[in-house]
Amino acid sequence: MSKNLLGIEDKDLVTLGKENTIAGVLQDFGNKLQADLRKNLQKEITSITPKTLEQSIIFDIKFLGTNYQFELKMENYWEFVDKGVQGVGGVSKSGLFSYVKKNNTSPFSFRDKKPPISALEPWAYNNGVNPFVVQNSVFYRGIRATNFYSDVVDNKLAEDLVNRLEEVGAKEITISLKKAFDGDSN
Repeated sequence: MSKNLLGIEDKDLVTLGKENTIAGVLQDFGNKLQADLRKNLQKEITSITPKTLEQSIIFDIKFLGTNYQFELKMENYWEFVDKGVQGVGGVSKSGLFSYVKKNNTSPFSFRDKKPPISALEPWAYNNGVNPFVVQNSVFYRGIRATNFYSDVVDNKLAEDLVNRLEEVGAKEITISLKKAFDGDSN
């Protein structure tokens, strides 16, 4: 058998495969993460959650000299969908009914400003609903948490990734998605 410059036999190069490289592990990780997030979002989808969030979930892997960078990307409102938003609650002006909050635990809340009508119009019109009614409902009742992200991205996911990378020979592993993996929203 002939050996290449690294002293590895050609037959071993063919059998190693991309799944046994750092780039391959990151690619597999990204594919699974993307699929799991999309599946979880579909399962937890609310009538107000735009389909564009699911479609926007992508990842990028860059090789920077001796380092790899994995970046998960999605619409910037993903965290509101994941953790929900507390409504202000209260009683209607007529006093005929009260607004029951959908979420009391979210770090996000409406205080004195309603959500932008422009963000709600496409969904409202597609569903034959007055966008101002939707705006008031979201403002007073809030948005329930879907946990589409929180249920997938956790410390176990990070540990599994680190273990898999170590198996293929990664010596130094730094995960710079601290906020994403520890669940801390600060």
